[in-house]
Amino acid sequence: MVVIPYSRRKAMRTFRWTFALAVLLVCLFSFPSGALGGGSDDPERGSGTGNERILVKFKPEITVSVTVKVPQEYEGRVKETIPGIGAQVIEVEKGKGAASVAQYRLRPDVLYAEVDAVCTAAETPNDTYVGYQWAISKTQAPMAWEITRGSRGVKIAILDTGIDLDHPDLASKIVGGANFTTSVTLDDQHGHGTHVAGIAAAQTNNGLGVAGMGYESRLLNVKVLGDTGQGYMSWVAKGIIWAADNGANVISMSLGTTSPSSAVQDAINYAWNKGVVVVAAAGNNGSSTPFYPAYYSNCISVAATDSADRLASFSNRGDWVDVAAPGVSIYSTTRNGNYGYMSGTSMAAPHAAGLAALIFSAATDTNGNGRVNDEVRSLLEGGCDNLGLSGIGSGRINALKSLQGLSRAPATGSLAGRVTDATALTPIAGATVSCAGKSAVTDASGAYAIPDIPRGSYTASASAAGYLDQSLTVTIAGGQTRSADLALAPLPPATGSLAGRVTDATALTPI
Repeated sequence: MVVIPYSRRKAMRTFRWTFALAVLLVCLFSFPSGALGGGSDDPERGSGTGNERILVKFKPEITVSVTVKVPQEYEGRVKETIPGIGAQVIEVEKGKGAASVAQYRLRPDVLYAEVDAVCTAAETPNDTYVGYQWAISKTQAPMAWEITRGSRGVKIAILDTGIDLDHPDLASKIVGGANFTTSVTLDDQHGHGTHVAGIAAAQTNNGLGVAGMGYESRLLNVKVLGDTGQGYMSWVAKGIIWAADNGANVISMSLGTTSPSSAVQDAINYAWNKGVVVVAAAGNNGSSTPFYPAYYSNCISVAATDSADRLASFSNRGDWVDVAAPGVSIYSTTRNGNYGYMSGTSMAAPHAAGLAALIFSAATDTNGNGRVNDEVRSLLEGGCDNLGLSGIGSGRINALKSLQGLSRAPATGSLAGRVTDATALTPIAGATVSCAGKSAVTDASGAYAIPDIPRGSYTASASAAGYLDQSLTVTIAGGQTRSADLALAPLPPATGSLAGRVTDATALTPI
């Protein structure tokens, strides 16, 4: 992984190619080009080393010495271990990839083994007969921006071919980045990532170019596809983890395959558990065959629709798809400071990602689990327009309706529980419990309830005669009752007694 300082970006505008054998995936951009067979970093140019790469994850209880020894016994070379999920990237001889995976899968100490596959992007700009950015009005984004224009503190990680670092509509929005490919530059030498980034969060209301759905949201440029538009799935997994560890609120991925990847699924779960919303394109095969990573439950899978709200002919669909978004003839940023039209579920996904960023800026933790990505996803999917089409989940995204859903969330919740004697474990009647300026007195069973507490975190405290006070921190979620039991320790007795013996100091006899 290479993290490139933005002060050096001018000097890094060169690129190079390296090659290694792998199975080719189809990146979700424009119309499908099909799954290409092959065994190198760049299938069109052939292999530089002739080797293949596989991904292996040992079970958590397996010692480090075993994870080092086993690949050597199988004549493999561990290139690296992906942080956060612990999967090893192992290089094996050409032609032995599938056999090696089969060997590892037979071992009881291995959690999973798979080919380290490759994604690719093939640029095919669409025609320009559709008006500029019809998607913005179709999703009612301008009215949504009257509710919120997002926040500069919300970051969308674009996992793609990089972003044009000097594009006038994007340069000021990029606040960080990392390069997981063999390219020597973080800059976009391909074009796919730049188009995706503009849809999600181009500079808006600046009198120039196009508007981004995420408006004020910032961008993380995470390069996981090389300058040919290809990238190992291990690069994708590392990119997800890096984004989650570096402040991303939303991850947008316009890439995928019909073959599942446990390593990428691990990385997605890692990001979700850290509070990140993960968005992925549903695929351009025009079928209902599951497409990964979009198929995974902790991903929002996005199909593509056109300006007439018809499902795009190339778009995948199915009961695993969560939403649809505009993806036909989408006008956005392109390389070298230019603009152009492109089509694909690759274009639909960043519309949803930009909307997720908008919602993030205003959503609150209504269920008290300590994060808001679940609320963001619920609002995004709950605000969709029902187009009467099957296979697109909740429908086509509607930014206005999703943000209007914020006002429907209950503003208050409740606190309830019991107060007991910490020593005798018996209920304490008449104890006073206080929280957020409100209070309640426990009944004979020690029970109490405090209603109508505004959402947020507070200190709840309990007191009773003859006991030491106790307090704890509670988070109140809208429309829900937070349970909090408190156990009070008895005060030490106010008086005591003194006892002993008096003796003759010389004879040591009692007096």
